[in-house]
Amino acid sequence: MGRPRRFDESNLLDAATELFWTRGYDDTSVEDVSRATGIGNGSIYAAFGSKRGLFLAAYGRYCERRAALIREVMESAPGAPRDAVRALFHAVLEGCAEHPDRRGCLMLNSIAGLGVRIPEVVDIGARATSIMERAVAERLVVADGFDVDVVAAQVILVAQGLIQGSRLGVPRERLEAIADVSVAGLPITDDVAVA
Repeated sequence: MGRPRRFDESNLLDAATELFWTRGYDDTSVEDVSRATGIGNGSIYAAFGSKRGLFLAAYGRYCERRAALIREVMESAPGAPRDAVRALFHAVLEGCAEHPDRRGCLMLNSIAGLGVRIPEVVDIGARATSIMERAVAERLVVADGFDVDVVAAQVILVAQGLIQGSRLGVPRERLEAIADVSVAGLPITDDVAVA
């Protein structure tokens, strides 16, 4: 039986996420995480096995949190389904504004940069995206002839596109205009409101 961990795993993963997100996988070492947290390399390796293991733990947690955020916004937004999608896009743009360094989304960045080298990145990202789509689909009421799952996937694709646009330096006003056009064009009905 191994010894119990003598550090707060949540704080360690928060620090690792921040480093991997701002510097990238290749430019972040276990030593960097150790310096940022004060937790010895040996403890980190004992807990996660390798840099890759540490990254996957941090990345998986990030993806879970992103999916939970989507669910929370969709469930808590008052009004009709279209209002909930509008609230989702607003939350995405607010999240982008919190990062003036325009670092984008750790999930999207990692899929693009590591998907071939670390296939688990794609698997984790695909699972998170599926959960996000489900959260959107549960709130939508679509017009006849449309598949709610396809419309939900479109909403998530637009949300991810807004993040990418922000990363590319597209002005906030233009991103808001893109969000507005996207919301207006969705084949969803507004006759079901949530209090």
